[in-house]
Amino acid sequence: MERQEIEIFLALAEELHFARTAERLHLAPASISQTVKKLERRFGAPLFTRTTRRAELTALGRQLRDELGPAYEQVRAAIARAGQGLRVGYMSAAIAERLVPLVAEFPARVSIRETGLADLCGPLRRGEVDLSVLPLPIEEPDLTVGPVLLSEPARLAVPADHAADREHFLFVQGLPAYWIDHHLPAPSTTARITTLPGFQEVLAYVAAGLGVAVVGAQTERLYPRPGLKCEQIKGVFRYAFVWRADDPGSRLREEFVRAAQPRA
Repeated sequence: MERQEIEIFLALAEELHFARTAERLHLAPASISQTVKKLERRFGAPLFTRTTRRAELTALGRQLRDELGPAYEQVRAAIARAGQGLRVGYMSAAIAERLVPLVAEFPARVSIRETGLADLCGPLRRGEVDLSVLPLPIEEPDLTVGPVLLSEPARLAVPADHAADREHFLFVQGLPAYWIDHHLPAPSTTARITTLPGFQEVLAYVAAGLGVAVVGAQTERLYPRPGLKCEQIKGVFRYAFVWRADDPGSRLREEFVRAAQPRA
């Protein structure tokens, strides 16, 4: 079936009226009728029953609508995404340093935007970005984890001028429990966890001696703050490409992710 045939069939299956379908598609009513007759000859059976007032789907017509409709919507969504380019989200200055040169290789086709750690998966789920670089682990059934873009050692942010309770850990609010558990330096029955609105608040609380935080090694260089220092601990932060599991993707996304991989 050609694209116009699909559009006419699906519009008529929704409107169930030849004149309204013609008006909706800005076509002559005769063109709608001719296209339907052509399809029915091709399938060897009626797709609609017709009266003077309206049309009704036959069993074959309903089957075709139910199978063709979702597939066509996926195609339309893919075309729309291709037209708008690839929108990539990130939430770390270190990731931005890696993404900006990549974006330069795809002029006018890829755009980036900063997202918040407190809304880890929200921009992807709401369709605000097509691809995101997120700190692992991501264990969400509706999201697919792709290749890792960047790895960095973990550090423990502590106050430089205060004694801090090293069993009191500060994290950004909204993070999954499994994410926090993964990044705690070691299992502890005495550890206390406080969540705060954002990463900058976490650093401010640490500098004030109100707790400690597990951060990436980038923090000292990219987020310097008086009264805060970072100590070496075991652990690694890994940042990977993530996209929606129901997103069929595009060649542009594949090219972009491939371009981010280390080159021999």
